[in-house]
Amino acid sequence: MTKKVVVIGEDDEPIAGLLRDAINDEAAYQAVVVQDGALVLDTVRQVKADLLILDVMMPGLSGIEVYDRLRADQDVHDMPVLFVTAQTGQFASDFASRGIKNVLAKPFDLNDLLKWVVELCPT
Repeated sequence: MTKKVVVIGEDDEPIAGLLRDAINDEAAYQAVVVQDGALVLDTVRQVKADLLILDVMMPGLSGIEVYDRLRADQDVHDMPVLFVTAQTGQFASDFASRGIKNVLAKPFDLNDLLKWVVELCPT
């Protein structure tokens, strides 16, 4: 079976590790962590990712900037994106203006995260 590749753009190491481990525990998925927003898009292309999980506040480029670049790139513009952030209210207008509905608020339950992964990236 070919695994679905999930790129996680998250700079908080404990959270990134938790996300990676939870996703990697699912037999159908392989997660890759990138801690710098500027490197996320290159990684998505290199590993041929099937799903991108993004924090909003990251070094390099913010999650919103990464999202905008992803949507402008013909090779990956249709890739599903799930935002995970503690700042849902602060970025509500950014999400709304882009039609972003896939947002999981921190702190979150890992089962909720895995439901999002399966829904956005079915095997």
